[in-house]
Amino acid sequence: MSSETPKSAESAIKEARRHYAEKRFKPALEQFTRAMRLCPCARGRKRDRCTCKNFEKVASEGGSIFNEAMYNCKCSVGKTFNKCDKPLHILALNYRAATFEAIGEHGRAQKDAEWLLEIAPRELQGYLRLGKIAQLQKKYEFAWKKLYRLRQPLHHMFVRLDPLNHPREIVQRIFQHLDFPSLVRCLRVSKAWRRYLSGRGNEFLWRTLAFTQKYPHRFAPSLRALKNLMSYSGNDTRELIIGDALRFRLNQQKLLGICQGSKNLVRLTIGGATTERLQVPQNPQVLTKLTHIDLRDNVGEQTGLLTPLLCNASENLQSVSIAGLPQIGSRTDLAFPHLPALKYLRLEEHGRPYPLRLEIFIVADKTPNLEQLWLSDIQLGSGGLQEEQLDIVWPNLKTVIINASTDTDPETSENITRLTSIRRGTSLRHIDFDFRWKYDELSPLGLRMLSNLLNHEPASIANAREANEYRELRTLRLSRALIAPDSLQGALQQSLSAGRLESLDIVFPLEPIGVAPGTTSVQHIREFAWLRGASSIRCLGLFEFRFHTYYTGDKDFPLPSFLASFPNLETLDIKSGHYESDEFFVVLRDILRVNTNIKRVYQMSVHGVALDELRRITASAGVELIWGERPREWPMKVDDGEV
Repeated sequence: MSSETPKSAESAIKEARRHYAEKRFKPALEQFTRAMRLCPCARGRKRDRCTCKNFEKVASEGGSIFNEAMYNCKCSVGKTFNKCDKPLHILALNYRAATFEAIGEHGRAQKDAEWLLEIAPRELQGYLRLGKIAQLQKKYEFAWKKLYRLRQPLHHMFVRLDPLNHPREIVQRIFQHLDFPSLVRCLRVSKAWRRYLSGRGNEFLWRTLAFTQKYPHRFAPSLRALKNLMSYSGNDTRELIIGDALRFRLNQQKLLGICQGSKNLVRLTIGGATTERLQVPQNPQVLTKLTHIDLRDNVGEQTGLLTPLLCNASENLQSVSIAGLPQIGSRTDLAFPHLPALKYLRLEEHGRPYPLRLEIFIVADKTPNLEQLWLSDIQLGSGGLQEEQLDIVWPNLKTVIINASTDTDPETSENITRLTSIRRGTSLRHIDFDFRWKYDELSPLGLRMLSNLLNHEPASIANAREANEYRELRTLRLSRALIAPDSLQGALQQSLSAGRLESLDIVFPLEPIGVAPGTTSVQHIREFAWLRGASSIRCLGLFEFRFHTYYTGDKDFPLPSFLASFPNLETLDIKSGHYESDEFFVVLRDILRVNTNIKRVYQMSVHGVALDELRRITASAGVELIWGERPREWPMKVDDGEV
């Protein structure tokens, strides 16, 4: 701190800014105040604020803020002191308001901003500062009206100004907010726009080429147009998305053009069918930097496309997604090379009369660092499996998502159980099974092992159930998998006790013939007494329940009180095919009356007039009502926020 007291406003401001930069806010405020008092307009006296003005009221009534600042003064301040347009006075007061902002004293900052408007109503600083403070105070309407009125005098002057006439950094920021189709349309505005967008310094605008719009077949980009677009990035395209290869008219020539013009390509997404078989050159110099590959539909079935892509980029690939697997024999590992960096693997198979069987544990040997796995309609084989392999394979596996219907495939069922038993389940954080299993208590998560159709059970099942420890589990999503409550308790107890389990699905059993309506569901919910009140639960799924139509209280309808026991429950996914729309509306209405913490509800059982009424109720309660399935995130976020 300076040992001398500044004798001029300029030196006081300089000293104050030094204190501000070093986060010494109190001495900074003192110096800014001293600079204000050194202004000649004070005439050696203390200058007070005018308290007659109410800018917020004027803005809400549509009045003139300038007139309020300029003329509305009934106190002695306006008679004693004149307006002041001295730059140092304005600067000191503006900086003092900013200092109050920095220490969180928004009320005092607002008073200084209003004072700035009072002494200099013709200067911009006061309007901008007061608008910013209104934003910080979440007075958005006031801030918008203030800044909008400030802009109006300049609007007619600059509204038709060509954006290219602005400074280069502003022009780049404007174009940076446009998506790829909009950028392409901008090329046709004028020759000047084309020269600018395709010129040096704007290569970053063309690093992502996303052909996702459903344009007519005849408007597909030609090979020449594709090469031009890649040249705008300096042949340094990083991401290429072709939503529909047929509309894009993807052929061998265009594919070779892509390989030649985007050697630094990092992400490649191709979907749809093609009119010819494609072949990527198996060259160590072609597409070697790919980290993400996403092939869908007919494109994923082409070995000439998939295999070279995997081999060329084997050292860098982090994510592979294939929908529609190539038919390489009846049992296959898809000719995967060694992929040491692969973290995310998603494989989806289309319905076929003779589907292939994926040797999942051979794939596991080739992808040692895999973290997340998604299998959809994939039959799994056990080739190359040794039981001790379950203790060493995939040490980083955190997510297993399986969508399938495998009721007649004991080998696949057995391998799914093995996937949930890898390293005794200690590394798993998210498990998502979306297929119909029948009620049984066997296997680590209570899933029925279909090998009992052959009158035997794998020797590893009982051992796996006793040994598995899902202590890191955050999500168990079952959708249609009916699992006994005591089996779930055994599987989830460690995760629940540690406060880690955040999301769980509960499926209710069918009522046996001759049982009173609602009895089975009431008994099922009572068997989850061990789950009630868990503070870590933030999302619950409830499916296929049926309670008595004319319930009289918690005895007949315990669902509202059960949900109310979770203090941090935010998301409810609730569906049942055993209710009519009006009945299910009553169920949801009574749940929401008791549960005030719920923020969003997914449902597909209420529709029509009842849905309109339900939307009114949820809107008044601040609950987001969403029609449809709860979305599945891919890849899922792990605890540290990485994806």
